[in-house]
Amino acid sequence: MMFSDVSLDEMFPRAHAVMRAPLPTLKTDDVYQLIQSNAAERGLTLTNEHMAVINFILDFYEHCDDCQNARMLADMLQDEFLPQGGRKYLYQLFPDGPLSTIHDIAELPKLGNETDKSFGTNW
Repeated sequence: MMFSDVSLDEMFPRAHAVMRAPLPTLKTDDVYQLIQSNAAERGLTLTNEHMAVINFILDFYEHCDDCQNARMLADMLQDEFLPQGGRKYLYQLFPDGPLSTIHDIAELPKLGNETDKSFGTNW
């Protein structure tokens, strides 16, 4: 069979549409109440600065398909808050580690390869 005898559809069969679960909507009153109550149980008083970081993480989960990459999320978080001091600023707000603390109080799924409880990454 020669190249010209084959149609494009035969050469490159069309892929079937992939069914994906809809991305979650996390910025709801119920989620914020859960965050406030879990933070209070940990003795953490949430300020506007804390909520800015938490909202960044919630936005990430509302818009990503693969949310398990802890290193990517940690790097994005550091870049986003670099003007305030980056990682040092984040640890001042969340001394036990920003990613692990926020994931615990918001009851988000565990990050992939989470072995270092302080930042939720595997170095």
